[in-house]
Amino acid sequence: MRFSFYVFVVLLAGLLAARPAFAAPGDTTRVTVVTDMRIPRYGAYDTLAQLPVGGGPYRKILLHYVLGRYQCPGGTQYCGSWDYTTRVLLQPPAADALELTRVITPYATDWLNTGGGPSRRHDYVTDVTDYAQELTQGPRQLRYFYDGYSWGFTVSLYFEFIEGSPAREVLSVQKIYDGWMPFGVTADPIENHLPPQSAYVPGGPVIDRVELKNLITGHGYDGNECAEFCSKYYEVYANGQHVTQQQLWRDDCGRNPVSPQTGTWVYNRANWCPGQAVRPLRHNLTPWAAPGTNLEVNLDMEPYTTPGQANSGGYIWHSQLLQYGPPTFAAADADLREIISPTTDPNFARDNPACAGAQVVLRNGGGAALTRATFRYRAGAGTWQTHQWTGNLAFQRDTVVALPLPASALLSATGGEFTVVAEAPNGQPDPNPFNDTLRSRYGATVALPASFRVTFTTNNASALGFNETAWRLFDEAGTVVRQRVNLANRTTYLDTLTLAPGCYTFQVTDAGCDGFAWWANPGAGSGVLRFLRPTSGAALRSISGDFGCESTLRFRVATVTGVREEAALAGLLDVYPNPTPDGRVTLDFALPHQQNVTVAVRALDGRLVRRAHLAAVSTGRRELDLRGLRAGAYLLECATADGARLWRRLVVE
Repeated sequence: MRFSFYVFVVLLAGLLAARPAFAAPGDTTRVTVVTDMRIPRYGAYDTLAQLPVGGGPYRKILLHYVLGRYQCPGGTQYCGSWDYTTRVLLQPPAADALELTRVITPYATDWLNTGGGPSRRHDYVTDVTDYAQELTQGPRQLRYFYDGYSWGFTVSLYFEFIEGSPAREVLSVQKIYDGWMPFGVTADPIENHLPPQSAYVPGGPVIDRVELKNLITGHGYDGNECAEFCSKYYEVYANGQHVTQQQLWRDDCGRNPVSPQTGTWVYNRANWCPGQAVRPLRHNLTPWAAPGTNLEVNLDMEPYTTPGQANSGGYIWHSQLLQYGPPTFAAADADLREIISPTTDPNFARDNPACAGAQVVLRNGGGAALTRATFRYRAGAGTWQTHQWTGNLAFQRDTVVALPLPASALLSATGGEFTVVAEAPNGQPDPNPFNDTLRSRYGATVALPASFRVTFTTNNASALGFNETAWRLFDEAGTVVRQRVNLANRTTYLDTLTLAPGCYTFQVTDAGCDGFAWWANPGAGSGVLRFLRPTSGAALRSISGDFGCESTLRFRVATVTGVREEAALAGLLDVYPNPTPDGRVTLDFALPHQQNVTVAVRALDGRLVRRAHLAAVSTGRRELDLRGLRAGAYLLECATADGARLWRRLVVE
C-alpha cells in the first residue's frame, strides 16, 4: 500500500505575476489522499487527509475516485470480478461521518492487461463543494469502505480545490440517517430504522434553501428479487406534511458508459448500476423550514413483506440535511459544467468519438433566471464558432446545449483540443467569468468510404413478434436515411449503402437491452453485424454484440486527400460467450483479407495454457474448444499473418 500526501497549485497563465503569494480565482489546488491503494479485503481503510486550512474561497471542490486493478495471487477466485459497494466518508471531529460519494465497482475481470500495457482505470468525479466547510479545516480523517469479499481493485483518491466564489454558501450539513436498513422483515421493520429526525433552522444567517440529500442503494434479494432488483418508493414528509414520492430505481443500466463488463451489468437495479457512481436524490424542504424553528423530517418506505421472512435484502442508506445561504450572484451566471462531446472522457464514452456538433452542460449559477447566453467554441486551432442559446434556467438548474459544429472542424487523424466559452448571460457581463471556459481532448473521428455493405445476422431473441435488434442510419440533420427494423430471427440481411460526404450516425438498438450476443442469455444465440467493402467483401468494421440497450457509431464519409479510413483492431475480433460456462467459445473474425491466425491462451501470470492454428481466416466464425481449463480469467491472443495482434480477456466459469 502506498500513500502520498502532497499539495500543488496549478496557476493559470498570466495570473501568477499578479498575485505571487496567493492563488488567483480559477487556480486549482490538488490534494492527493491515496495513490493506487490495493484493496485486499472487506472493511474500512482510514487515512488522515492533509486538507487545506482556510484559503479560498473555492467555487468548486471535486473528488476524484480512480478505480484500477492489480493482479491477484495465483489461484485467487473472483479477482475484481464483482459489483461491490464502496463508500468514501469524511469524519469531522466530534461529529457524524458524512458520505461524500458511493461507487459500485464494475465486473472488471477483463481490466487487467498482461500484455505489457497499462491496465484499465476509471475516474469517477464527484462535486463535493457542499462540504467546503469541513474540507478546509486542515487534516481530516477520510474513510474508504469496501463492501466486497474478494480482492483485485486499487483506489486513488484526490481532491481539486478550484479558487473562486461559490454559487452559494453552505451553512450546515447534518447527517440524519445512515446504515443498513433491512427490508420486508416483520420482526425488524425498516420503519424502526427511519424514525423522524429533527434539525434546527437558525434564525441568524439567512437561510435561502434547505435540501434533503439521499444516497440509497438496494442490495440482496428474496423470491421477489427485493431489494436489489425490485423497484420500490419512499415518501418524504416535513413537519408531518407530504413532500414527494421517490422511486428507488435505475432504468438505464444497459446504457452504462463503463461497458461491456464481465457480468450482468445490463440489469436495472435499485438506484444503482455496476461500474457507476450513485446519483444523489435531492428534495427541496424550504417551504417547511421556518427560521428559528425545528424542522422534522420523516421518510417512509413503500410497504412490503418478504416471503418466508428470510430476506437478506435491504438498503444501504445515508441521508443529509443541507442548509444554504442565498445566491452569491444576484444576476444570472452562465456556468459551464461539463463537455459531453467531443471528449475522450470515458464517462461519456457512449457519446464519442464525435463527428459533427458538440454538447455541453450549462448551469445557471446566479439568482436571476438565465434566458440567453452566447457560446464561442472551436476545435483545435480552427475558426471560432458562435451560437446563441435561449431558454429559461432557474438558479442551480442545468441543461444540455447542442452546439453546431461542421464535420470539417473535427477532421483530424489524431484528434485535438476543443474549447468552449459561455458568456453574456441575458446579454449582460458575466458576474463570475471564472466558470465560463472548458476544454477537452478529443479523438479522431471514424472515417468510412462512401459505399459499403452492412451485413446483419440476427439472433433468436424476439420482442412483440420481431427480433429484438434493429439498426438505423441518421444523417447530420437527424433524418433516417436507411434502416432495418421488424426483423426475423436467425436471418441474414445485406444492405449496400452509398452516402454523400458528411457525418452519419449508425445506431443499433436492442429491445431486450442485452445486445445481440450476451453470455447470460445463451438461449438467444449470437448475431453478427459488420461493415464490408462492396466489391472485395473485406471487413471494414464489426459491431460487438455485447452492448446492452444500444450501440452508436458516429462516422464521416469524406473525400479529403490524406484522410485515413479507420478499421480499428478493436472491431476485427469478437469473442463469445464471455464468460464461457463450459470452455467452448466462438471467435468471430472480421479481417481485411484471408490469412492464417495463431491463437494463444495464457494465464494471467503469462503461462501458455493452450495454442491453436487457424487456416485461411477472413470473415466468419471459428470455434475454439478450451474445455479442461480451470475456472478463471485468461488472456486470448490472436496473431495474424500480416502482423496484427488482437487481444481479448476471456473468463472460464
